[in-house]
Amino acid sequence: MTILDPMLLDGWLRFNEEHWGLTAKRLVLSPENGSNWKLQTVLYTNRKGVIVLPPRNPYLPVQFSTSATRVSAINRRKREASEALAKSMVAYKGQRPVALDPGVHDVRPFVWKGQVARPRYTYTLPLPGWREQADKTVFQKARKAEKGGYTVEQTVDYEAVQGCLEGAQDRKGFDHKVSARGLARLAELMGGDHFVCFLARGADGAPKGAWVRIYVPGGRALAWSAGVHTEALKDGVNSLLNVHALEWFESKGCTSFDFVGANIPGVAAMKEAWGGELSPYYVVSPRNLRHLALEARDMVNGWRTAFRKAR
Repeated sequence: MTILDPMLLDGWLRFNEEHWGLTAKRLVLSPENGSNWKLQTVLYTNRKGVIVLPPRNPYLPVQFSTSATRVSAINRRKREASEALAKSMVAYKGQRPVALDPGVHDVRPFVWKGQVARPRYTYTLPLPGWREQADKTVFQKARKAEKGGYTVEQTVDYEAVQGCLEGAQDRKGFDHKVSARGLARLAELMGGDHFVCFLARGADGAPKGAWVRIYVPGGRALAWSAGVHTEALKDGVNSLLNVHALEWFESKGCTSFDFVGANIPGVAAMKEAWGGELSPYYVVSPRNLRHLALEARDMVNGWRTAFRKAR
C-alpha cells in the first residue's frame, strides 16, 4: 500500500519513539480470506504496554483502501476494517484516550467493544481548487501583510522558527514541547520531501511568524506547529503564511490539507474561512475512571459557559 499520510512514514515513527520514549508498531489489517480491503495504521505504546497517542500527534493515522465500487460493499468493508482495528486495540494491556483519523467514519465497532467515542472536529481542504472556496477576507489580509513588507520563505533556520513558536506559546499559555534541536532532528528523519518550515519576516528582516508542516507529495499535508508574534497578528501574517503554504503544497501535488482541529470557537472561525470541509473525528477510550473524569470536566465546563451567558 502506497503511503499517502506523513504520519505513517518511518521518520515520523522514529521521531515519536525517540522524542517521547514510546514504541511504535505498524499494523496492516486485511480480511482473513481474500484481499478486498486493507487498513494500515501505527499503534504507540508506553513502557507499560498501554496504547497512547503521542504528544503533538493529532490522530492515529489510518489509511484504508478497497477494490469495492458499490456503496453497500464499501460500507461493509469499512465496518469490517474498523472491527479488526478495535479488536487489535483491546488486545493490549490498556489504552489511553486515542484520537482516530478523520477517515475512520464508523466507530460503532469500538462502542460494541465497550469503548466511548467522543466527537471532535477539523477542517480538511481539498487541493487544488482551494482559492475558489476561500472567503475573500483571507486574501485581503494576505495582501495587507505583503503591502506592509512581510515576506515568506522556506527555511532551515530552526532557531528563528523556534523563536516564533515560543512567542505564541507564551501568549497562549501552552508548550510546543519540541525545541529547535528537536525540529532539526525531525527534519533529518522526515527528509526534505516530507517536512517544511515556512518563515515570515517583517520589512526589517526580523522573523515574525512560522508554520511547521508535514506532508507527502501526491498525498496529505497537515498542520503541525505555528506561531506568530503578537505585533504581527493584526497585519495579516497568518493569512500570508497560509496562502504561501497552500500554493506550495499544491505545487507538490498534495491532494488535501488538514488544518488539524477546529474545536475552539475563535480557532474554528479562523479556519472555516478557508473553505475546507468540516470533518468529524473521534476520540475513543475505555469506560473507566478516566472516562468518568472527562465527562465530569465537560459537564462542569458546560455549566460555567451557561452561567456566563446567563449573566
